[in-house]
Amino acid sequence: MKTEVKAVPTAADGNVPWENFVKFVRQLSHDLRNQLNAAELQSALIGELTNDTEIKSEIHRLRELVSQLGVTLQSLSASVAEPRPTALPYAAKDFIADMQKKIAHEFPEKGQAVKWEVLSTGATLNIDPELTEWAATELFRNAFRHDLAGDEVQAQGSIEGDWFTFSIRETKKEEIDPAQWTQPLQNVSYGHYGLGLRRARKIIAAQGGELTAKFDPASQTLTSTITLPWSTESP
Repeated sequence: MKTEVKAVPTAADGNVPWENFVKFVRQLSHDLRNQLNAAELQSALIGELTNDTEIKSEIHRLRELVSQLGVTLQSLSASVAEPRPTALPYAAKDFIADMQKKIAHEFPEKGQAVKWEVLSTGATLNIDPELTEWAATELFRNAFRHDLAGDEVQAQGSIEGDWFTFSIRETKKEEIDPAQWTQPLQNVSYGHYGLGLRRARKIIAAQGGELTAKFDPASQTLTSTITLPWSTESP
């Protein structure tokens, strides 16, 4: 009796394992950053060889562009890497307050459209503040960037049972499939590579929480929710 063995998906099939994709991105980013560092050093050397003010100014601008490319590549590597949070006690009310400041700072115009509703938040989270704030900010970033229909985004922080819940509600122009919501590389555009929501979900999961999304076709409303365990211990 002949036994058939199912072939393992290969790159030729168009199915590249995520681990291989991550290795590729990290290696490519590393190689390109090395080349950019060499280009920046070379431009600095050229700047030392001239006294022309205009040329020096253009060289300075070139170095800034090269440096920004390096930052973009570093950010791309971070977006595909597995998060390693460092947990610290963080009062839920402080998290909400810091998020309000962060959104107002990063989105000075669109941030004014956010309506905050803070319910009972007298609890302490055990999270990585920087990573968790990044994940929460990514929800706002996507809300402002993709098909926002209304003039308002609702943000709510509350305690529900053993969980701290942070959610945002936004009205969309088109229907959203929650199953595809955090899938990588779905919406790619200049400076945006469709990896943010996946990273946000991984950050929350690495801290014992969950990031979910629900879409209500009747109201065309997308609700994105972060849930994290909490305690009554003071930070």
